[in-house]
Parts: sequence; C-alpha cells; structure tokens
Amino acid sequence: MNRISVILLCSALSFSVTALAGKSSSKVPMDQLKAFAETYWQIKNSYVDEVDDKKLLEGAINGMLRSLDPYSGFLGEDDLKDLSATSDGIYDGLGVEVSNQEETVKIVGVVDDSPAERAGLKADDIIVSVDTYEVAVQGAEAVIDAMRGSAGQAVELGVVKQGQEEITKLTLVRETIELASVLVDELDDGMWHVKLRVFQRDSGYELERVLLRAARGKQINGLILDMRDNPGGVLRAAVDVSDLLLSSGTIVSTDGRTEDSKQRYYANPGDPLETVPLVVLINERSASASEIVAGALQDHGRGKIIGQKSFGKGVVQSIVPIRQNAAIKLTTSRYYTPKGRSINGTGIAPDVEVETEQLAAGVEHVDRVVQEAKRQLLAIAKVD
Repeated sequence: MNRISVILLCSALSFSVTALAGKSSSKVPMDQLKAFAETYWQIKNSYVDEVDDKKLLEGAINGMLRSLDPYSGFLGEDDLKDLSATSDGIYDGLGVEVSNQEETVKIVGVVDDSPAERAGLKADDIIVSVDTYEVAVQGAEAVIDAMRGSAGQAVELGVVKQGQEEITKLTLVRETIELASVLVDELDDGMWHVKLRVFQRDSGYELERVLLRAARGKQINGLILDMRDNPGGVLRAAVDVSDLLLSSGTIVSTDGRTEDSKQRYYANPGDPLETVPLVVLINERSASASEIVAGALQDHGRGKIIGQKSFGKGVVQSIVPIRQNAAIKLTTSRYYTPKGRSINGTGIAPDVEVETEQLAAGVEHVDRVVQEAKRQLLAIAKVD
C-alpha cells in the first residue's frame, strides 16, 4: 500500500499519551538483545567514520517501529513540533503537502497564499530535490525532512511540473503559516460548500462556528462536505465532525490489544446540522480521519458519498513519550465503522463514483451535487 507522508504529519492520531508498556508476559529475547549490543559496539569501534550515539540509537528505534507498518515511527524534537503544528494549524514551512509514494515526492495540496502557491506549485507536481538533498540519492524521506525549517529561511526546490520533463529550480522562503481547517462558500438556493482540509483539534467546533457565522440570517438548505485530499488528523476531531451531522448511534469504534485501545464513540442529539441534506466528496487521497467521517455517515445513510474510493488507512496511532523531546508513534488499534467494517487497505467506496478529472474541474460536478441536495430537501419538505 502506498503511504501518504504529509509534510504536516497528518494521520489519525490518538493523543492519549498514557504509557502503553505495562507488564509483558513475553520472555525477553536475550540472544537478540545480545546481538543488538554486539552490532552497536562493532559500529562504534569499527565503522569507517565516527558515529553519533544519539543518531545511531534513534535510528535503531525507528528501524524497529518501521518494521511494523508504514505509520509507526520515532518522533524527535522537530517531528513533535510538526505534529503539534498539525493539530493546532500553525507551523513554519512552505505551505505544501506531499505524499511519499514509491520513493516519489508528489505534491497533493498547496495552502492558499503560501510560499508554495506564490511560486506556482500545484498538486501533482513532483519534487526531486531540496537544497543538496536529492530523492534519487538520499531518498524521499530525507528530501521531505529537508523541507522543514524555521520561518525566514530560504530553500531551493527542484521541481518537475505536471506534464513536463525538465527540472525547474525554485527558491522559496519559509513562512509562519496559519492553516485554516475549514473553508466555507455559499452556492445558491441556500446550498453551502464546506471544504474540510485537515482534522485539527478544534475542527468540529470550527466547522459549526464558521458555517453558522457565514450563514447568519440565511437558509442552510443543503451542505456539501468536501474532504477530497484531506489526509486526516486528530481522531477526536473526526468524532466531533461526525457528531455535528448525526443525531444518534455509533460513530466509530477502535480495538487493539490494550484496554485503552478499545473505545466506542457515539453521536449526541441537539446539533443544528443533523437534519440538513448532505453530500460528501472524497477521493483517493482522503485518508484516516476523513474515512472515519465518511464511513460513519455512509453506514447511517446520512447523505450521499460522491467521488472516488478513499485511501484506506484504518489504523490509529498513539503518541507515547519515551524521554524529553522524543516519543514514539505506535499503531495501537484498528478502527471500525458503525457497521463493523474495517477499511484498512480497502478504503471507502463512494455511493456515486466520479472521475478525478471531473472532480477537479468542479463546475459540472458541483451543479450535480447541488441538484441532489435540492432533491433531498424537496423530499424532506414533502414529508413535513
């Protein structure tokens, strides 16, 4: 399975930082630990160059975690800052979201009015180098790491634009970027388009606040929830967004080996958007928390899911501190839709499939979605 590796480090994360270690009934594999210690000392004493202990041991930890799945890993100080920025929506960077697929760094999203947008970068452009780091030499992860940095610092990108073959060199200056997770546009006839770009801590609250403020004194006759290219985010935010749109029932359940990993989340009545006619847009880059929302709405028959099959990330990671300024991101549970479906590796299949090109063009498709919302609204009006 291809792995989405977003520069904002977005994934379905559980922020309960309880120590998951506990007592294990398994015997300690002493022979393997002795082999590890021997390997460490051989590297320290015989490798051609001197090796930094911190780099060596953190690499060993990361290797253990990476051997489990594509989502577990070691988080150093910079990674933890990125994770916090993702959750809060404020970070220093270029304003570009990328995926690491088969050692190719592809742009999947560009933040409005960011250095990346002003430089003309667009989705599906390929980044081949950052400063002296090249994907072909150091690998995709090293190039992605090199994109990080503080505001005010310049960085040179080597980019292959979509449909071209030559490499274009661009110099961008990192800025402090405030990433709004919710964007709202009024269409016509009381229809509203809500773009949910990433699941930050307060995305549920922001969705309700931004939409109701924009619609103050106006009708909300239909809602288009657009989660295309949304790579995920905080699990709790996915629950909050789903709760806004559902009046009752299970939203999502999680299950793993520890008691803390066995959770079930429910919708509560009383939110003003629960009965608004709804359609949901997803595509192959809608992942994790996006799939939690889409799966919950689909299982409850709440509106139509339109677009393409989603990414298929149905696991949850917990952040476990292991020392100051360091933690591990460990997959601790799988999540299941209200009907018990696991979408890991399979994704959410839309009710109405629409090709990517048609979705990107937008005009014809949005008109069709608006017509669907109108039909739902008319049906509700007849019942009333």
